[in-house]
Amino acid sequence: MFRLQLFLGATIFCVWSAGSLRVEAASPEKLKVGRQSSQPSPDEILRRTDEVRCPSESYFMEVEVNNKTDDSVVKLEVFTKGRDKTRVNTLLPARDRGRNMVMIGEEMWAYVPNLKRAVRVALNQKLTGQAANGDVSRMRWWGDYSAVKESEDEKFWVLMLTARKKGLTYEKVRAWVEKGSFRPVKSEYLSLSGMVLKKTTFGNFRSIAGEVRPTEILIQDAKNSNDSSIIRILKLEARDSSDTIFNQNALR
Repeated sequence: MFRLQLFLGATIFCVWSAGSLRVEAASPEKLKVGRQSSQPSPDEILRRTDEVRCPSESYFMEVEVNNKTDDSVVKLEVFTKGRDKTRVNTLLPARDRGRNMVMIGEEMWAYVPNLKRAVRVALNQKLTGQAANGDVSRMRWWGDYSAVKESEDEKFWVLMLTARKKGLTYEKVRAWVEKGSFRPVKSEYLSLSGMVLKKTTFGNFRSIAGEVRPTEILIQDAKNSNDSSIIRILKLEARDSSDTIFNQNALR
């Protein structure tokens, strides 16, 4: 006859082994591991966040960038194919029409009408206002950055993202992600030394391309919040574009 002594507050696990009943008390360490295993990994959080931001690996987007400092407006159409090809066509202002760009991997070229040729540019190079080339041509984080959970509270995870390769728009990104929805809330763009360069806020969430997504990204200079730009996504849809447009010789 088995006599089991039950202790108040203890958690009991029953395990069948070789026809007999073995009783184990779960240690606090085991309970802690069990709770943590249900939490998504930082890499999974990042992947799910990108799914909120972008409809697929290949898509078309119409974007408007408004700069607060001079009230200028830049309008672009963006075509992506896979994770490493992007074509950006300038629609406005009229004087810059034809100043198109193409990105393949981490290399980017811009066609300069006055020179009648394409020149190499960097992803972190200024596009307009506080927006860099990579802010519209390479919006994804997952795959480009390794993620570590820096902290969390009841509402948000805070991830520190570090570039996996050279030539990306930013060396490091600190991202706040809403738990449950995996929506990006805000981020900070940092230098390699950890200095905050820009701050961003994701807003105007609405249904677009089959998902509720942020359609406005406010980018502010870290030292002067009045020096800012708003990227507005006017149109977004999954689309597989022809390979022929992702060629520096086809920019003109």
